[in-house]
Amino acid sequence: MEVPNKKHKLLDTIMREYKLKTDAELARFLGVSYSSLSKIRNGHLKPGAEYILLVHDLTGWDIKLIKGLL
Repeated sequence: MEVPNKKHKLLDTIMREYKLKTDAELARFLGVSYSSLSKIRNGHLKPGAEYILLVHDLTGWDIKLIKGLL
């Protein structure tokens, strides 16, 4: 049985840029529940436009960059 890949380019980039150590810290930073963040990280929930705008508002990053990291 293959172990799922827990890496997520966008989430990992946000964590690195804002020096967040855990997904719990990242969830608090984004203002989302830990379970929603976990579903996104594990590929069970696809981030929609609202999520992209949330990241844009919090980071100031260009929408194209955010979409590219998804």
